Amino acid sequence: MATIKFTPQQSRAIDHSGSALLVSAAAGSGKTAVLVERAVRILCREEDPVDADRLLIVTFTRAAAASLRAKLAQRLSAELAKRPGSGHLRRQRMLLQRAPICTIDSYCLQLLKTHFSALDIPADFTTADGPQLAQLRRQALADALENAYNDPDFCAFADLYGKGRSDAMASRVVEQLHDFLSSMPRPEKVLEAFCAQWEEDAPLDETRWGQTLRTEARRAALCARELAAQNLEDLENDPAIDEAYRPALESDEAAVDALLDAIDAQPWDAMCEASRALSYARLKAVRGHSSETMTRIKERRDLLKDTLKRLQETIFLCSEEEFLQDRRTAAPLVRALARAEREFNQLFYQAKLEEKMLEFSDVEQLALQLLQNEDGTPTPLAAQLSEEFYQVMVDEYQDTNALQDTLYHCLAKPDGSNLFFVGDLKQSIYRFRQADPTIFQQKLDRFVEYGQPGPQKLFLDANFRSAPGVIGGVNAIFTPLMSRKLGGVDYGPGERLVPGLGELENYGGYAGDCEFRLVQSERPAGDAEYIARRIHQLLDPASGFTVRGETGPRPPRYEDFCILLRSRGAFADYAARLESEGIPVYVDRAENLLDAPEIRPVASLLRVLDNPAQDVHLAAVMLSGMGGFTPDDLVALRLGRKNGSFYGAVMASEDEKVKAFGQWLRTLRQLSQTMPVDRLMEEIFARTGCLAAAGAMPDGSARRENLRQFAAFAAGCGGHGLAGVVRAMDAALAGEGVPGPEQGQSRPGCVTIMTVHRSKGLEFPVVFAADLGREFNKEDLRAAAVFHPQLGVGLTLRAGQGGTYVTAPYRAVQSALAQEGLSEEMRVLYVAFTRARDKLVMTMPTKNALKLAQKMALRIFSGAPEPYLLEHCASRGEWVMQAVMAHPQAQSFCRQLEVEVMPQPLASERELADRFTVSLEADEVSEPAPACPVHLPEAAPDEALACALREHFAWQYPNEALTRVPAKVSVTALTHEAAEPTLERPGFLYKEGLTAAEKGTALHAFLQHADLAAAVADPEREARRQVEAKLLDEALYEKMDFSRLRQFFAGPLFARMQSAQKILREYEFITARPAADAAVDKTGNYGQAQVLVQGVADVILEFDDHLELVDYKTDRNKTPDQFIAAYRPQLLLYAAAIRRRFEKPLTKLTLYSFSLGREIDVQP
Repeated sequence: MATIKFTPQQSRAIDHSGSALLVSAAAGSGKTAVLVERAVRILCREEDPVDADRLLIVTFTRAAAASLRAKLAQRLSAELAKRPGSGHLRRQRMLLQRAPICTIDSYCLQLLKTHFSALDIPADFTTADGPQLAQLRRQALADALENAYNDPDFCAFADLYGKGRSDAMASRVVEQLHDFLSSMPRPEKVLEAFCAQWEEDAPLDETRWGQTLRTEARRAALCARELAAQNLEDLENDPAIDEAYRPALESDEAAVDALLDAIDAQPWDAMCEASRALSYARLKAVRGHSSETMTRIKERRDLLKDTLKRLQETIFLCSEEEFLQDRRTAAPLVRALARAEREFNQLFYQAKLEEKMLEFSDVEQLALQLLQNEDGTPTPLAAQLSEEFYQVMVDEYQDTNALQDTLYHCLAKPDGSNLFFVGDLKQSIYRFRQADPTIFQQKLDRFVEYGQPGPQKLFLDANFRSAPGVIGGVNAIFTPLMSRKLGGVDYGPGERLVPGLGELENYGGYAGDCEFRLVQSERPAGDAEYIARRIHQLLDPASGFTVRGETGPRPPRYEDFCILLRSRGAFADYAARLESEGIPVYVDRAENLLDAPEIRPVASLLRVLDNPAQDVHLAAVMLSGMGGFTPDDLVALRLGRKNGSFYGAVMASEDEKVKAFGQWLRTLRQLSQTMPVDRLMEEIFARTGCLAAAGAMPDGSARRENLRQFAAFAAGCGGHGLAGVVRAMDAALAGEGVPGPEQGQSRPGCVTIMTVHRSKGLEFPVVFAADLGREFNKEDLRAAAVFHPQLGVGLTLRAGQGGTYVTAPYRAVQSALAQEGLSEEMRVLYVAFTRARDKLVMTMPTKNALKLAQKMALRIFSGAPEPYLLEHCASRGEWVMQAVMAHPQAQSFCRQLEVEVMPQPLASERELADRFTVSLEADEVSEPAPACPVHLPEAAPDEALACALREHFAWQYPNEALTRVPAKVSVTALTHEAAEPTLERPGFLYKEGLTAAEKGTALHAFLQHADLAAAVADPEREARRQVEAKLLDEALYEKMDFSRLRQFFAGPLFARMQSAQKILREYEFITARPAADAAVDKTGNYGQAQVLVQGVADVILEFDDHLELVDYKTDRNKTPDQFIAAYRPQLLLYAAAIRRRFEKPLTKLTLYSFSLGREIDVQP
């Protein structure tokens, strides 16, 4: 094994002891090698030897843990080869197999398995994920909401978003709050603190919300101040406009200065008033003169006004008095939301315990209960474990959340001196999984420089992955873009990449390079088309392009190229365009296991074993390698038995191959009824050979791993048999799917397309960071309620009967979340760019390059992008373009786009400025080549062929008329097809009372659910019971016409109902009618075809010797004859269906009109 030569900084990280150490390791800096070497040196030292099981090494994924364990084993074997007589090393190699090298979830899981009795949880619990728990979660949420609606404050909260029509939004908010809290230590305390924030009476200026808003206001005003100063400076370039423009521009500067003074020194209301008092003097006209400077000043002034207008609309949105009123209104609603979340959490947790299942968030929370007391002090178990562990080492620390960080400190020594963290804040891209990069950021702020007393920090900035030209290009992009505000860290010394091999000669003279291509195209496919062209160019030997191989530069191959996209939505477009250009493509779509081709037939087989009457899934199994049938085989099988299920056709077939398949399926079905799901999956693998078949496919080892992962998923949710697995698959398909491999994959001989997140930890010789012009997704910032660890809960409120409005707390939380979201986008961009080894190509499609360039140039001050304006860009491409335009190599590019930007010198000569290419790429729409004239010999027409063709083309489908007839209709649609539809009233009319028709509907709804005996005695009380049971809407109850009900109960119809043997209410049925009855065109030829007719009869009265049918009607302003004319066809259809189902004769058909207060007989 080659000896690794470590840099001085790496060696310091490896050998450090005596205090906590935070290693900020940049992309490609060899952090894994450092972690392995540190662990090996601790295990191999002769003085004060340490056993392998006393090292707790936490990684982010199971795959990373397995890889780390393998590398440690390899290094220990190498050390043992040097010291074959060392019993200590042989012991360490054995202990390594049980050493806690794992994810934090796995460690906590083992902790719970050992100490379950202290937590009152089942000893045989299992872990489960979203799809497996979806049904339990839905039921717990429904139960919690049902109870919550007894709380007037929660009803008021729900009414903010649903207006009494739907609880979907309130339900979503409760779930989102639950998920948000799951990553927090002591979530109950966090929730209480959120409520207390709203219940305090401090003025806005003294709250975190007000402080956040004031800080944002100051940043915006400083940006406006700089814009004003730029305009005054620009006047020097055109003296002809100085006299006309200077007074207005100086007025702008003075106005912004006054606003800044108010922001810095005035109370909240005075600051708001200063913002409202802003005014702008008009620029005087300069006749007969026009210049680029004039245009630039006007556009920059418009940008200044827009910045301050945004400030007025989003920061200064209420007075102190209005804030206090909002607080009083919202405080009980936030408290009610907290109560609903607590109940949901409790019900969901109890349901999981009953099923002996826990989520990983439960596992971590329970582990914290084992290790930390309520007051934050360590438990005896924590004290014991902290003594056992010599070192607690955490990899990928930037992706930690607050709960996990608390666990690390519980397991370390009380002073934290044996903690070793390694990560890169610039690569923290898992905020959507509740990762909190501010934990890493806070330690960077708090820890001292290496070598000083106390917890220390160390920077590894040497990049050993990328060529110098790529490193220089990445630095040129992120030095002006990434900052503490936008990215979480200032991209300066320690964070800026340094070529790991030093000078260019150490790379064998291979420099590598970066390209930025602005692709002007009116068509969405323009970006993909350019990438396809560029790949062809780079593969052409005439280009001279090479990549670094193991023995030196070599020509590129397809698998050297990777296209990185922000999301999977555009995968198909890019893949289709490359394939159309003859480029082989592998699309890394398998984030959802159920979409993987090797999983689909196995999933279908499980569905068939659970319920064989599923024709599509049975056909999928038969057409897969498990069945070995062809489509023609299935057609022949169905033709042999045209009716019934496909499974029935299989079981009735006399074909030997089909019979053998049927027996095989029957055997598996029998096994599935008695065998646990995990054993059943093993049996399926053994009997089908699908593992071997998957191994023979491209990427065979990955596909086999997918099958094993799917088997684990099925076993985990199959506690109640295959039905549980099927429900879990359905829930997964309705949600985010079943998670696939933890890292992306590529395929030999193919260009890879994958998301940036899937590429984390990978590298490619050539990376296309594509589609940079796609706008940011800010959907989560428009949620009904927003949450933040420090700022708590943000709510919108309703203004009277109108829409909702944004409160100051909501805006403060929204502002913080927007800042954090954009910082994550900056880090995602960094991860994408640092995947490249030899060439990085950035592509940004745009419809109007000139307009975009002019817009970006205004945002560049003194050659550098303005940080506040960066936060209000629409896309990652706008960020990159601003950095690119200030690059020394972009001057001709800027001139081409008619903009002037001051070039900025690079940070060092190592940045290789000449290895950065910037260009505008025009759209190339390939016109079809003109057809070449082809002269064919003349021949006499073949009349027989022409006749046959005419006959075939004239053929018409004999049942063409049936294609315009639905297969199933309702009774109402059949009997009232010409009636005008009744439209539901819009929400803004709900508060104005119910219409007569809606009052009638209330009577109908009441009778559907009524306890008739109780209703006769006290209709109002029975209606109130229905309201409390959520059977009747409160608004309907309040408008109920009880006089109509009393009239009904006193009449002869109700007397007959009381004497009936049985009353069937809301009786559902399906019957068949001739297709012509349902057709719009009554003249069509429908033959003997029928359609299904579905309906619901209000009441069927069953007596000893006959039946009666009753239908309630709430129509007004109709005579008895009009009722009969309108509804007799409907009742006759009901009657026909009922007679088919009952042996007793149906002798009486009755309509009961609430408006007339009487029943109307209808002749059968």
